[in-house]
Amino acid sequence: MRDIDSGRTREVRAAYLVAADGGHSRVRDSLGIGYEGRGAFSNSLTIYFTADLSPWIGQNKLSLIYVNNPVVGGFFRMNRAGTAGFLAINVVGDPKVDPQAATDVAGDLSPGQLVELIRGGVGKPDLDVRIDGYTRWRATAEVAQSLQAGRIFIAGDAAHRMPPNGGFGGNTGIHDAHNLAWKLACVVNGHASPKLLDTYASERKPVARFTVEQAFSRYVARTAPWLQASQHPEPLVDDLNIELGYLYGSPLGTHADPRTTRAAIGSRVPHVWLTRGGQRVSTIDLTGNYLLLAGSDGASWVTAARSAADRINGLRLDAYRVGADLEDSGSQFLDAVALPSHGALLIRPDGFVAWRASESHPQPEAALHEALRRSLGH
Repeated sequence: MRDIDSGRTREVRAAYLVAADGGHSRVRDSLGIGYEGRGAFSNSLTIYFTADLSPWIGQNKLSLIYVNNPVVGGFFRMNRAGTAGFLAINVVGDPKVDPQAATDVAGDLSPGQLVELIRGGVGKPDLDVRIDGYTRWRATAEVAQSLQAGRIFIAGDAAHRMPPNGGFGGNTGIHDAHNLAWKLACVVNGHASPKLLDTYASERKPVARFTVEQAFSRYVARTAPWLQASQHPEPLVDDLNIELGYLYGSPLGTHADPRTTRAAIGSRVPHVWLTRGGQRVSTIDLTGNYLLLAGSDGASWVTAARSAADRINGLRLDAYRVGADLEDSGSQFLDAVALPSHGALLIRPDGFVAWRASESHPQPEAALHEALRRSLGH
């Protein structure tokens, strides 16, 4: 490792490596792992600028402003005052005439041309513009062929590259870390088998592929509709299903509306407000370790949880009865998770449901211990 400022180098030895070194990942390249998918479809450009667009934006709290006119195709993102921001350009001119030329945006990068592109996007030929910088980038939609090579894991933009439409790129990278971190912690701390780490790729790659395709579909719908006939993008799915409704190994598929999954195995535990020690707490706030949530008549599950966790090198497993240990003043929990009062859920540290019991069990400790072992890769 080399410190960029001082030039000092040092060698680090580690049991595992997470390659989160961006879309041009040297680690991924050195492993010989390529990309699969649609490849690049625009040599794009982002121009950072200062100009007063408030007369057109007004008091509208706009996150993105798409523009498609004879000059440019792309989107603006501005500060709250509408006086500075950037314009991301994927298309110049008319793609119906020459698609290749129209999507090779980053050719002329002279200051005068950059100003004209901003003016063209706004639609005001004499707009006073100051160029603050620019970035060239390629709009692509692809996923790494593999997200794991032995003890090396590929995450973030190194694992998946997508157009910015939808804002899914950074979020998907966070989802990668969210999936991998607790698994690494369990293995390093001796709670889980190293086989658990193999589930990072098997769980994340289908979700990444789905998300990349959704970003591409938004690119086509919002910026490049002429690609509809030739590229056959996937139908658009609601943003909520993409950001919070992705699923791991679920019979429901790769995604679903998270408001309807009701704690199905492989889905996120639903948010329900509860009360603990007089303080309001969400079911989601209870996650972070393994978590067992039982109904009010599920005392045997709570007792079994403590014993089952002790049998796995002291794994931390928090266990509560909702309606007893945790107050459910609105009586919403059991309906939200589709359980009877003597049922229980086992939830992973990342908040995804690993196992559920809709009935009481003659040997709850044995059943729960087996569920924990499977979840931990044993």
